Amino acid sequence: MIRLIAEAYLALDGALKALTFKPGWEAEFDVSMTGFWHSFLAIIPASLCLAIIYVGAAHAGSPPPLGALITIFAVSWVLFPGAAAIVSVVLGVKDRFVPWVILHNWTVIWLWMFLAGMSLLRTSGLAGQDLYEFVMFLYIYLRFLVHWRVAYVSLAVPTITSALGAAVPLVMSYIAQVLVYQALAPASAG
Repeated sequence: MIRLIAEAYLALDGALKALTFKPGWEAEFDVSMTGFWHSFLAIIPASLCLAIIYVGAAHAGSPPPLGALITIFAVSWVLFPGAAAIVSVVLGVKDRFVPWVILHNWTVIWLWMFLAGMSLLRTSGLAGQDLYEFVMFLYIYLRFLVHWRVAYVSLAVPTITSALGAAVPLVMSYIAQVLVYQALAPASAG
């Protein structure tokens, strides 16, 4: 257990270094198949962040349907590796698939922590609704930039190619989100 916690700590540190353009981030990841499967343990801190976000939304009086939220969350953890596999094959970098997924899984924790932090600021009253909505608008761009950076450094392809590669899982995620909300939100509301 201690070994997994240490691996998670190093991976989160490496992900932050990759996002902030610091050298040596690659050394902090286990890019073996064991590291690949361990990277999915990132769902644990992401789930805690999701709980904070949900409680914050409930406190603000606008909680999303819980069933839809959990389904979208679960689907996103399965959808990204599938989309990444397709992109890796199309781009001809199949050997970079495992590092891409590993870096992605640990990096999205930083995005979840950002969202949870904003939720806490709104819930505590330190950020008003207008500021919260503006930051969430900017978050769309931040999310794309993070996904682009992850694709760029892990796939080792040109900038525009990595941007297009990063866009595929994001678009698929958005489509899945819309479909899940259409399927489950009316059922939750009734």
